Parts: sequence; C-alpha cells; structure tokens
Amino acid sequence: MMAGAMNTVRPRTENRRSGGQDSTRNRKLQPPRKTMTGLWIVLMVLFFVEALFYAWCRVQCVNAGYGIDSENRRHQALLKERNTLKIELARLKSPERIETIARTRLGLVMPNAQQTVILP
Repeated sequence: MMAGAMNTVRPRTENRRSGGQDSTRNRKLQPPRKTMTGLWIVLMVLFFVEALFYAWCRVQCVNAGYGIDSENRRHQALLKERNTLKIELARLKSPERIETIARTRLGLVMPNAQQTVILP
C-alpha cells in the first residue's frame, strides 16, 4: 500500500509557477515583452551608431581646423619670405651697388664726351 500511495500523489507544479490559469495569460504577454526588448536593443544600437558617427564628424572637423591652422602658418611664413626676397631684390638692383661693382670688379669708368654717340 505504501508503494501505491506514493504513485498516486502528484506534485503541484502548476500552482507553483504562477497560479493555474493565469499562467496561460502571462505566456501570451511574454512575446510582446520580447519584441519590446528587441526594439530597445535596436534603438540602443542605433543610438550607439549615431554617437559614433557624431564623434567621427567632430574628429574630422577638428582635423580640418588643424589643417587650416597649419596652412595659415605656412602662408604667413611664405609672405614673410616673399617680403624678404623683395627687399633683397631691391638692394641688388640699386644703382649705387651696380656702379660700385662696375668700378671695382670690372674696372669700368664713366664715358667722357668724345666716347658718347647720340643716335638720331
């Protein structure tokens, strides 16, 4: 008898879960919860991708700013060099300098009145 009594006793697993018939109602509500979780995951992934894109755009903007600054400094250096070269050209073209070089290095003298020819 003892063995037969043990076989007839069923454990109450239905009541332990969520209370009988309500468990079927809760099961029907779980798929929307999964879709909400999936929707949240998709939204978070989109937010993360948008944040990465924004960061990339800002990095490109900062790099462009550094490039512009570098080119401005290069431009200023080239302007300074151009001004220096203009001053040097003016110094090299000065008539006093040319006359000094002609007299000292080349041994040239100013022509006198008999050496000049006037062309018509």
